Amino acid sequence: MFRIEHPEYLWLLLLVPLMAGLFLWYWRRRRAALDRFADRELLDYLAPGVNRRLPWTKFGLLLASMPLLILALANPQWSAQREEMQRRGIDLIVALDISNSMLAEDVKPSRMDRARFFTTTLIDELAGNNIGVELFTCTAVMSAPLTTDYSFVKSVVSTAAPYQISAQGTNLAEAIDVAEAAFDEKSANHRALIIVSDGEDHDGSAAAAAARAHDAGLLVYTVGVGKSGASLMPVQLNNGRSDFIREPGGGPATTSADQATLEDIASSGGGAYFTLSGDSENLAQALRAQVDRIEKQEFETQSFSSYDSYFYWFLAPGVVLLLLEFGLGWRARGATVR
Repeated sequence: MFRIEHPEYLWLLLLVPLMAGLFLWYWRRRRAALDRFADRELLDYLAPGVNRRLPWTKFGLLLASMPLLILALANPQWSAQREEMQRRGIDLIVALDISNSMLAEDVKPSRMDRARFFTTTLIDELAGNNIGVELFTCTAVMSAPLTTDYSFVKSVVSTAAPYQISAQGTNLAEAIDVAEAAFDEKSANHRALIIVSDGEDHDGSAAAAAARAHDAGLLVYTVGVGKSGASLMPVQLNNGRSDFIREPGGGPATTSADQATLEDIASSGGGAYFTLSGDSENLAQALRAQVDRIEKQEFETQSFSSYDSYFYWFLAPGVVLLLLEFGLGWRARGATVR
């Protein structure tokens, strides 16, 4: 199978007719200027050594080299062989808490920033599996379906913020139920849910939801971010000023991370609890070790082709034509000096 590795470079071929048109325009203006200076028969006596064909020859060589060099840059390729690859892994959803409590800055720069960075690191660590992302507050939304397009998944994580879901509060049971519904029934016992949250829960039924999901073949892991103790939640107002999330009465609201709730969820869900406190990479590796214990399933067979490049078939003649053009110009300058 034939392909062009960098087809965007083929747009440069439009320069070839453009340069040809400019050269013709220039040559006609030059010819008109010489006609105004003297008759053509007289010019042969005034400049007997001038080679009128040389500019056309030089420009023709330059023009002929351009498409060859552009094609070399685009790199035509031909498929050498086709390989089939069987992929094994699990279906995995990362549920990211984006409630207002994640704005607290009891961990720097904030719970939200720390959680986003860790989740991005985790996605890189778990590459090879089908990964989806769920964002939740008191309601939950699958923002990235199960996929191997990790760039897309990470882009969803990088922009995650409380404003994306207007209804606030935290319902961890809802997050578990929505994630469970997003899995294919065939992936039972080959799937996992990783919840990244501060553990603040306004419903209180998350452990029961995790137990139900575990009975259906889902392992639930939790990652806690934030510290216990009252913390304010700073917010940027539309007028550019800073304030804090406030209670209905007007006073600043506070939040406290709840490790115990996350531990209960992980225990009921057959998984494990982790604390996001320091090195995100080490924690991601620890979670990867847990996930690797889950029995893998066979995914669809994928076909890959290896390609041989043939840019040199165009590069070599293009360079030769350029060297000829350069040589003719050098020869002409030498003759003029003599």
